[in-house]
Amino acid sequence: MKRIYLLGALLTAVLAISCTPDTKELDVLKEPAPTVPQVSNPPVDLSKTLVIFSPNETIEKIFRDPTSKTISATTFTFTPKFAKRALQNGEVINLKIETEKVGYERSLPEGSFTIEKAELSSGTVSETFKVTLKPYAFKDLDITKEYTLRFRVKVTSTTPTDLPVATSDQDSAYRIKISFTEEEYPQGDNIELINADTIDDDKKLDSNKYTFDSNYKSDRLGALKDENYNTNWWINTEEEVYLKTTFTEETTVRGVIIVQNQRWAENKTIGGVDIYATPDNIKEYLQGTYTRDEHRKKLCIKFKVPIKVRTLTFKNFKKYNNQYIDVYEVEFF
Repeated sequence: MKRIYLLGALLTAVLAISCTPDTKELDVLKEPAPTVPQVSNPPVDLSKTLVIFSPNETIEKIFRDPTSKTISATTFTFTPKFAKRALQNGEVINLKIETEKVGYERSLPEGSFTIEKAELSSGTVSETFKVTLKPYAFKDLDITKEYTLRFRVKVTSTTPTDLPVATSDQDSAYRIKISFTEEEYPQGDNIELINADTIDDDKKLDSNKYTFDSNYKSDRLGALKDENYNTNWWINTEEEVYLKTTFTEETTVRGVIIVQNQRWAENKTIGGVDIYATPDNIKEYLQGTYTRDEHRKKLCIKFKVPIKVRTLTFKNFKKYNNQYIDVYEVEFF
C-alpha cells in the first residue's frame, strides 16, 4: 500500500509542476489575440473648395539657335481647377501666382521670363495664367541640363469673404520642366512615299501611345485605330479640317501609314495633305506636302530624317474626285 501511495503522490507532483502557470505553453495561451488593423480611407473634406492644377506639370523642349543663341517667342499658359466643393452662383475666388524655388530643382536664371498674366478670377472662364520666356535670355545657359519653372497659386480674395476655400501643398503648385536643344529640326522637304508592305507590324508604334483630335466628326476618330477596315472617319474637303495626333511622350517617328478606301480606287481618297510636326507643343514645322501620284490602298509616307515629336498634325486636305475623303486607319512607325 505504501508503494501505491508514494507512486500516486509522485505522479501528482509531476503533473503539478508541468502545469505551472510559469510555463511557456500557458504563457502563449494567455496572450491576447492580436488586433487586426482596420484600414479605411480618410474622409474627403467636401466643405471647402480646393484650388489645384491637374495636371500640375508640363515638359517642354525648346530649340535654341546655335548661331544667335536665341529662342523663338515661347509662352506657357495654365489654368487652375476647383475641386471638392463646387462653387455656387455668385461665389468668386480671385487668385495669383508667385514663383517658387525648391532646393532639388534647377531654376532658370533670374530675369529670363516674365509673368504676363499673374492674376485671374474664377468668375472669368477664359482667363489663364501666362508666362513668357525672353528670347535673348539664354545665350550663356548650359543646355545640357534640365530646368524648372515652379509657380504657387494663392488666394487673394473671395466673394463672399467667408467663402470656404483652400489650396494644396502638392497640387497647388505648377511646374514647367524645360530642356533646350540646338539640333536643327527637319522641315520643308522631309517626306517621301514608300511601299507600305515594307513596314512590318513589329515596327509600328503602340496605338495606346497616341490619341487623335479633330475639328470635324470627332465622334468617329476611334475608327482610326480599331484595326477594322470596315469602319472609318471621313473629311469634308470643303471645310478646313485638321487631324491632330498627340503622343503621350516625346516619340521618334519615322513615318505614317494611312489606310484608304480598299474597294473603289477612284472614290473618296486623299488628293493632297500637309503634314506638320512639333517637338515642344509650341512651334510647328511643316514636314512636307503629299500630292497624289497614284491610288494607294495604304498611303505610306516616310520622313527622310526621323523626327522627335509631341504632336503630328494633318492639315489642308485636298480631294481627288469627291469632296469627301474616307480614312480607315492611321498608324505610325
